[in-house]
Parts: sequence; C-alpha cells; structure tokens
Amino acid sequence: MSSSTEKASATPYLDRLAALRPVERWPLARSWIASEPRPFFAELRAHAPIYETSEVTLLAKRADVIEALSVPKVFTVDLYKPKMGDFMLAMDETVVNYRDKSVMRAILAWDDLPKIRALAAQVADEALDKAGCEIEAVQHLARIVPLRIVQQLFGIKGEDKDLLDWSYANQMDQFNNLPYDGRPDADAIHQAAEDSRVKLRALFAQLIPARIAEIKAGTAPDDSLTRILSLNLPAADHFGMDRVVINIGGLLIGAIETTAEAAINALAELFSRPEVLGAARAAAVADDPAFEGYVWEALRFSPIVAFMFREAASTYTLAGGTEREKVIGKGTVVLPLSLSAMFDPDFVPDPEAFRADRPFHTYLHFGYGHHECLGRYVGGTMIPEIVKRVLKRPASRPLAPVDMGGTPFPQSYRIGLD
Repeated sequence: MSSSTEKASATPYLDRLAALRPVERWPLARSWIASEPRPFFAELRAHAPIYETSEVTLLAKRADVIEALSVPKVFTVDLYKPKMGDFMLAMDETVVNYRDKSVMRAILAWDDLPKIRALAAQVADEALDKAGCEIEAVQHLARIVPLRIVQQLFGIKGEDKDLLDWSYANQMDQFNNLPYDGRPDADAIHQAAEDSRVKLRALFAQLIPARIAEIKAGTAPDDSLTRILSLNLPAADHFGMDRVVINIGGLLIGAIETTAEAAINALAELFSRPEVLGAARAAAVADDPAFEGYVWEALRFSPIVAFMFREAASTYTLAGGTEREKVIGKGTVVLPLSLSAMFDPDFVPDPEAFRADRPFHTYLHFGYGHHECLGRYVGGTMIPEIVKRVLKRPASRPLAPVDMGGTPFPQSYRIGLD
C-alpha cells in the first residue's frame, strides 16, 4: 500500500474546505450538496455537525435540524418576506399565520383525499394511454396531474400554460433565488415572479365575481374556491378578499412543481434499484397500501430539496449541553439539512439500506414543525398515485436519465411504456 493511500484523510470534504479562503467555501459546499450530498453530509455529521461558512451555517444532525425547526421565533422564515409579502408562509407564530392556516385546512378537507386520488389516477392513466410507446413524463404526466387538481378541485380555472408558467416562476424565486444562491439572474427571476402574480391576480378578478354569482344561484362547483368564498367569516377575523386571493394563489404555487419533482425523483430512484423495483411494481399492481412506503423511501434517497432555510432573529445556543454546542449569532442564515437528517444513524437504523417499511416519521419530505407543508395530505396522495400508475405498466422503464435542463427542477424524463 502506498504511503499516500495510508495517509488518506478521513475528512476529505472538510480538508478541501479548510484549504480555501472563507469566501470560497460555501460555493464548493453548495456544489457537493447538489452532486454528492450523502457522503458530504455523513462527514459533516461525524466531524462538523454544525458547520459555519461566511454565508450560511449547515446543520447536519437530525437532533439539531429538529431543534432549529421547533423554535420558529428564533429561526425564522424572514428570508421569505421579500418574495411572499404577507403570505402566511412568510410569518412565524402570528395571528395571520394561524388564522389563514386554519381557514385553508378547513377547505382542504380530508374527505377529499379519495376524490384527489381518483382524479390523479384518471389523469395519469389518460396521459399514459395517449402517449403510446413512450412518454416524456415531466411535461406530459408529472406536471399535468397536479395541474388538473389545481383546475378542477382547487377551482383555479386558468389556461394550462399560464398556470404552469406562474407556478414555475414563483417556485424559482421563492425557493431557489435566495441571497446565498448568488444567482447572476436573480433580479430577472424575481421580476418574472412579480409579473406572474400580477397576472394571477387579474385571473382572480375574473374568477371570483363569476364564482360568487354561481354561489348565489346555487350552481357553483364544490371546490376550494367555492368553499373559501362561502365561509362568510365575520369582519373581526380580517379575512377579506385579499386573503382569499393570496391563499388560493398559494395552492397553485405550492402544488405543481413540488409534486412533479417528487414523482419524477421517486420514479428515477426506483428504476435505478432493480433489487426493489420488482416488489414495488407488484405492490403497485395489487394496489397494496404498502406501495407508498416504496415511494417515500425512494424520496429519502432523492428528495426534492436537501435543506430548508431559516434566519436567526436572535442569538441562540444550538445543541446546548452537547460536545457540538454552538452559539448561532443573530442574522445568521441557517440551513437545516433535511436530507442529512433522514440518514442520521442516531435516529434512522441502517440508513444506507432501502427499506420500504420505515415509519413515516422517518421522513422530512413535507417539512417539520410550524411550517410543515399545508398540502402534505394532498401531495401525499398525488405523488404515490402518479408513481403507481407508471409502475402498473409492466414494460415501463427509463429511456434516458432525468434532464434538469440547467434548472433546479426536472425538465425531461423519457419513459418507455411498451
């Protein structure tokens, strides 16, 4: 064995970062998060679980991720405010957050989940049947299913291209255009999102009066828009038409890209694992409820995001009383590494093994705590159903890798069907 091999570092990632100037460390770490997150995160968990760079501080241990997400008045969503204004997601433990979230949970009824599942299955099967021998699964399946949910069950009756474009523009700006991203086109991305919101409000200016007239006439469909307009909340609740528009608009922005990416990621991960694909396909064909475990476990290995982001509103001692205890200064941007947390062996047994029977609390696919995804049960129904409809086709297989097209979202994934 050569001496160079004998002296190989146990911390190759951290050593490379230490050799750089502080200002150069975050860009390299960011590239590893995109290209090789699991080994990088494993090294962080073992040797630098709270890792500071000039721009952000990374939290790699599950306990620290959960702690940070459990104190929203300390680790806040203030970074959302320039993007979202007074939308509830940009507020921590406020009257607006609690009120609007309560209203939206009331209109997104659990009783709707069978209807959502049935529509997702119908739309997916129609898309797959129409495609014939091959489907480009991003544009013609994974985005189309949530789009139809938005139009038919949420009540946002816009043109396909408009709704897809507006959802994409806002997802790009709100979650992929933060100061630490350092995008050269940051202003253009933000302006595209602003322009899309103007157009969305113009659409609601047409939809809402027409729907109110239908409600009065007793002819309105039972969808989210009808339900929210029928609430007749007292003026003291301060839930006027502005809150209707911003919250129903939030359903569009939150539904399409996240669902599409999750479905594509899960499919690609399952197709890449012949040792579990057969069992997953059999569960899909049998409509076995255990099928969903294959989807959530696949997404543990390939989630739609590797981290969340928060900003410290005050100085805080994280992981107090442990060897890794660290004081986080006010104004620090903190990235709770959710992907890392789902592989932390202190919490997840045998984390590198693919196990479809893991308890659901293993996963952080829909966030955690105060800002857990409002639509988690809607997404939790749509995503597995899209994947299931593909795997029910016995010949379904990838024809090429997922193409991201230089964006944070899948742009193309060709799947053979015959």
